[in-house]
Amino acid sequence: MNIKKSIFATLLAGIALGASAQEAAKTEYVFQPHWYVQGQFGAQYTLGEVSMGKLISPNAQLGVGYNFGKVVGARFIVNAWQSKGGSEIMGETYKWKYNYVAPMVDVTFNISNLISGVNPCRLVDVTAFIGGGVNIAFNNDEAVDVDNQLCATYGNIYNATEYEKSQYLRNLWSNTSARAVGHAGLAADFKVAKNLSVGAEIAANFLSDTYNSKKAGNVDWYFNGLVGVKYSFGDTYKEKKIEPVEPKIVYRDRIVEKIVEKPVEKKVVPEVEPLRMDIFFNIAKFKLLASEQQKVGEVAAYMKKYPQTKVVITGLADKGTGNDKINIPLSKKRAEIVKEMLVKQHGIDASRITAEGKGSSEQPYTIPELNRVSICVVK
Repeated sequence: MNIKKSIFATLLAGIALGASAQEAAKTEYVFQPHWYVQGQFGAQYTLGEVSMGKLISPNAQLGVGYNFGKVVGARFIVNAWQSKGGSEIMGETYKWKYNYVAPMVDVTFNISNLISGVNPCRLVDVTAFIGGGVNIAFNNDEAVDVDNQLCATYGNIYNATEYEKSQYLRNLWSNTSARAVGHAGLAADFKVAKNLSVGAEIAANFLSDTYNSKKAGNVDWYFNGLVGVKYSFGDTYKEKKIEPVEPKIVYRDRIVEKIVEKPVEKKVVPEVEPLRMDIFFNIAKFKLLASEQQKVGEVAAYMKKYPQTKVVITGLADKGTGNDKINIPLSKKRAEIVKEMLVKQHGIDASRITAEGKGSSEQPYTIPELNRVSICVVK
């Protein structure tokens, strides 16, 4: 009796499957390699010590690319126009602008195709890119004028025998200067026609510390936000019809169910790499500069991500300036001001923070002014 019931149920399932097999053939889209061109316009923000609004400048980009497959491609771009620099020196705000042209090569990754496959009906395609090239900067006359003005007003602050030229802008350059540049970012293209799309792109670019004429002991950054158009040549896809497969009816007199237990995955707690962040100060000051406040925020974000960590803040002073009566209290204040910002502005528990001042007993940097610092070590 059970065998008869099983056969009857199997016949009913076969009839249902046969009906579904009468559906129309499905369409599959097959990617076609193709070339494209881009034209974009937007704005650039060069990271600096003055307010963000004073460091925004115009930016433009032209590019040509080739998509090898549905995910991976490459492009050659020329990004250019203007960057800006700025600094708070002797209580005054100084800013300057200069021009550049940066030819670069990128590797591109179509994230939408990677996740969802090729779909020409999709309205938005998201692409990631990473690459690099050379930044050729020129017209830095405004920075040279600022440095000359400071030297004329306040005199030379560096030992002429130790440095080639006595400057307030320690990495000042003139004429034309070329540097390696790396960058990465995301782009979104909105389809408006078969081969035409409009898009937006954001990119982060990093160069050597000499780019904005100031010496900071770390790489210089500028960020681009661009909008523009993109035109693709030829067919970007082909349609392929997939005929439905006729189902086969299999008769079985019984169904055996098997329960498979899935092993429980063990959570692995990742080891936390120690983080070091150097917060720099002006001579004889313990007030946090705008650019350094961002570093304190990075320390706080790291400690929130890893709540088991603690931070030791060591305040230091320049050995060549002042004496122990001045430098020890100053270094303590430099450490305490960082601790105060972590607690009051970022909500870090004070029990996780150790702040100490060592005056000028330790000089981690060979350049004296870089020893006006609070060194934060999170682990």
